[in-house]
Amino acid sequence: MEQAAPAEVVDSPVQRARMIGYASGNFGKNVLASTMDVFLLFVLTERWGVSPAAAGLVVMVGLVWDGVCDPLLGRLVDRSADRLGLYRRLLFVGAPLVGVFFTLFFLDPGWRGPAILAWATVMVLLFRTAYSVCDVAHNALMMRMTRAPGAATTLSGLRYMFSCLGALTVAHFARAFVDPAVDGGGYGLLAVTGGAALAYVATLWLSAASAPRSVVVPGTSAPRAPLAWILGNRPLLLLMALGFIQALTLPFFARSFAYIGKGVFHDAGWTGRALTTLALAQLLALPGWMAIARRTGQRQVLGLALMSIAAGLVLFATVPVAIAGIALFGVGNAGLQMMLWVLLASAIDHGEHRTGVRFEALPVALLLLILKTGGGLSGALLGHGLSLIGWAVATPLSAGSGSNLLVMAWSVPLIGTVTCLAIVLPSRARLAKVPKRLVLPSLRRGARAR
Repeated sequence: MEQAAPAEVVDSPVQRARMIGYASGNFGKNVLASTMDVFLLFVLTERWGVSPAAAGLVVMVGLVWDGVCDPLLGRLVDRSADRLGLYRRLLFVGAPLVGVFFTLFFLDPGWRGPAILAWATVMVLLFRTAYSVCDVAHNALMMRMTRAPGAATTLSGLRYMFSCLGALTVAHFARAFVDPAVDGGGYGLLAVTGGAALAYVATLWLSAASAPRSVVVPGTSAPRAPLAWILGNRPLLLLMALGFIQALTLPFFARSFAYIGKGVFHDAGWTGRALTTLALAQLLALPGWMAIARRTGQRQVLGLALMSIAAGLVLFATVPVAIAGIALFGVGNAGLQMMLWVLLASAIDHGEHRTGVRFEALPVALLLLILKTGGGLSGALLGHGLSLIGWAVATPLSAGSGSNLLVMAWSVPLIGTVTCLAIVLPSRARLAKVPKRLVLPSLRRGARAR
């Protein structure tokens, strides 16, 4: 089996450069992911005339398909004798395909009715399939770069910093998606999405080039019994439960911004300001979360992050026109999203410590499956909710419907946040405790094979 090159200390110049180069991939990834996450539903309903319920199903089908592809690919990757080499090859080949499908989606073919719905579904599935390949490879690379003490927190924080920069970029160009008057007959949107695709390819290639080189040991076999490894990994199971709940509920907030700006405040610019505030708050809060994570336990960091999210949602519910609630939500969300990947790195190390076998791409893919399935269901629920409140293209919302839209935007994430707190707060022993080494008989064979 392939072995990683000797680990460098986190503070070495070479390792810092590699970490920054690798983490830059999250900029391109988040430019595309945020665009699809925030504006896919809006483009389908407001530009192409798709009903909110049908548009929500397109969002759900794309994300769920993406998530289903992840574990299949992850298992195949974990069987490779040269995982690091395969990660790099997948990124170099797959990134251009992702960029092409992303740009093609936003080229309006001029069809309407069932034809545009079919076009959107096919293009979303093509985009999501290619995106899944690169997403698994890029995230699995992180697990090979977090073996040194403190590396997981540093690298997860750097990744999310670049994600926030990507979100800021999307917020800057929000009017190209929500205001047809500034689109320039479709050419403005083409320029924006084409630039986003180029940024994605460039940063994913930089990530691949920044990965450490591997050493292949001939005559070795892939690890066995992945199911037993996963089911026996309690930290991983808890992480997946937490990840699903937050992915199902928290995206309601940002996904509602375009509809709130148009239907409640009648100001397309509000959407850009709200998204900018959210991204800036996350970016500025990250150094603080990284410092806290190095000095306190994972449970405490998660609890503080979730309480900040809840406080931001309550503030938004009280004064929706104020931007402070969005900022406070962003502060907490930065801590939560950073910790998800810190917890995953810890769970993978825990599984190796407990069994003697190391899986990387498979647990990464399973977490991605959970996050994307939750996000897809969230999109479908939002589309259904918009239908229930009476959202219709080119029809002003009544005062009552506007109030219902605001309530939906903050109440669903708040329910999810409270549920996550119920999982995190009583689970100190489960999150912090490392069980005694227990090697399952079915896994010993895989350990010897290494």
